[in-house]
Amino acid sequence: MAKLTPEILLAFISIDRESSSPKYLQLYAQIRDAVVNGKLKPGERMPSSRALALELGISRNSVVTAYDQLSIEGYLTGETGSGTFICTDLPDFLNTADEKRIKERIGLLSGNVSKRNIRYEFPSSEEEMRLDSEGDIAIPFQLTVNDLSNFPFQIWSRLGARAFRHLQYKNLGYSDAKGYEPLRIAIADYLRVNRSIICEKEQILIVNGARQALHLAAELLIKEGDDCWVEDPGYPGVRNAVKRFGGEICPVPVTEHGMDIQYGQEKYPDARLAFITPSHQFPLGKVMPLKQRLELLKWSREGSNWIIEDDYDSEFRFKGRPVPALMGLDPNANVVYIGTFSKIMFPALRIAYMVLPDKETAERFTFMKTMVDRQNPLMDQEIMSEFIVEGHFLRHIRRMRLIYKNNQEMLVSLLVKYLHEELTVDSSDSGMFLIGWLREGLKAKTIKERANREGIVLFAVSDFSIENKIPEGLVIGFTGFKPKDIEDAVQKLTFIIKDMTHV
Repeated sequence: MAKLTPEILLAFISIDRESSSPKYLQLYAQIRDAVVNGKLKPGERMPSSRALALELGISRNSVVTAYDQLSIEGYLTGETGSGTFICTDLPDFLNTADEKRIKERIGLLSGNVSKRNIRYEFPSSEEEMRLDSEGDIAIPFQLTVNDLSNFPFQIWSRLGARAFRHLQYKNLGYSDAKGYEPLRIAIADYLRVNRSIICEKEQILIVNGARQALHLAAELLIKEGDDCWVEDPGYPGVRNAVKRFGGEICPVPVTEHGMDIQYGQEKYPDARLAFITPSHQFPLGKVMPLKQRLELLKWSREGSNWIIEDDYDSEFRFKGRPVPALMGLDPNANVVYIGTFSKIMFPALRIAYMVLPDKETAERFTFMKTMVDRQNPLMDQEIMSEFIVEGHFLRHIRRMRLIYKNNQEMLVSLLVKYLHEELTVDSSDSGMFLIGWLREGLKAKTIKERANREGIVLFAVSDFSIENKIPEGLVIGFTGFKPKDIEDAVQKLTFIIKDMTHV
């Protein structure tokens, strides 16, 4: 039947041959926008790659590349011999800001900042508290470690020297609490191209790291006793933010498709907020498909609920383009987007940012930040801004992406070589860590404890779970380590696991 479905005409597609943007990227963006805007309808059959290439006067490879990326992100579907189709169950999206939605959104903030029974769960051991508050050195297999040996120190130093050489009195006083304006403009440009988020500089708030962003979101969006969906397993810092401001943690299992939204709706129907890592779920590494993303946006839209999107390492995608952010799918959804430079640049650079759904909401978040620390240090923001504008940022991402990809491939090769009987590697096309699922009988926490004594840092997948029963597995970081250190650490881990299997 599919073969008899007529192909749609794509007369609106226009390829700018003078543009510096690759042709496949232009095609990808125009088809994606047409799907989101309703110009292309669910179930419609796309032209074959050969026919579209001929029509547009571009190479077939450009069309295939665009189609592949759209299929990865869930906009297109199809099988060999049947054709390529627009995915079904796509909702109609609005393109313009909805004033009614903005007023409703602001109303949701009213009354949230009030007297609360502030709670905080301290780590269960002195060791956990120390590890989270002291400085450290890179030890395999810590998670999300920056490769500082390949950081462009000379460029950063030059930009810093220039910033301080032109220091003026205005740099020494209070500035815009939202953050350095040129940096916010640079971030907006970066997000538009790389994360499909269309926003203005007035919607962006510069903060001191992603943790401050999480806590600001919890403080403004959670009322005492509010049910809050959190991923299970998921990032522990989210749970502390929810508890600190009186919210009730509602663990929602993570499946191969990300957060189980249907489970959340059935088990916690009154939830008002969801914390989520859709582009690279922490710690399982899954990418939430488009269908689940749309379900989550529908839940937000119909119930006036909030979504906190933590996009902590999406830049490090090794195959295809980074998956567009959840926030970019629906401009009227109550989504707060959190991005950070710490994972890309270096941890001491305490610059992260929040993108709020409208300027009015951003003003309230800005006011709340001024109550805590007024503003981020200005000079670091100025240097970061120049680093982006001069093109060093994207070059650095591309370089680190290649290095991390090589690290991942090396680690996978070594684990398969030495531990193929004891461990199944689950690596993804992105991120800074992978999962090693253990064979039946092996206990991840036991291996972790012994490895830690032997100078290897490991985490069990269950370390990040609340009540979801997770198979025995290890979370293994692979970035920031020299190849020799990775090989030595795998040898140690092999000895530990082999020794335990013979006990």
